[in-house]
Amino acid sequence: MNEERLEQLYQQVAGVVVETIPEEWSKVYLYGEVLEGSQTAYFYYYPERSDKPVYSHEVTELFSVTEQEYIKKWNELVDLTQELWRAFKNNGQETWTNFTMFFDKAGKFRIDFNYDDLTSIDPHERKTIWKYEHLGIIPKSNSGKKHLEKYLSTRE
Repeated sequence: MNEERLEQLYQQVAGVVVETIPEEWSKVYLYGEVLEGSQTAYFYYYPERSDKPVYSHEVTELFSVTEQEYIKKWNELVDLTQELWRAFKNNGQETWTNFTMFFDKAGKFRIDFNYDDLTSIDPHERKTIWKYEHLGIIPKSNSGKKHLEKYLSTRE
């Protein structure tokens, strides 16, 4: 695979995320997913000097960012996620179903690809598990708690 092209895509993804964050930040966890007929992306970032993550889709509620501005950035992020997936496919590599990207202000970067079949797992369940695994967030809703309990019972 063209490593330069991958690096470029990773930088573009990170760039869109950074442009979307309306305040100083210290680290970011991004989730991207491409499945047959659907794709999504979202991220959580930690504001500087805070240990409480901010969900990307809440930016318009918390800051003076219009819905239109946010959706434009979010669409760019989803498009880049698809482009990254296509880069794997076009190179004859196994296509992943989702990935988690971590980066921080100091330049630390990591990306983990997941190849699991997600078609039988509810999107809410996937998100609940991802938030728990990467951010340590315990769900507040009963359905989220049930998803997490089910997941944790399979890991024991």
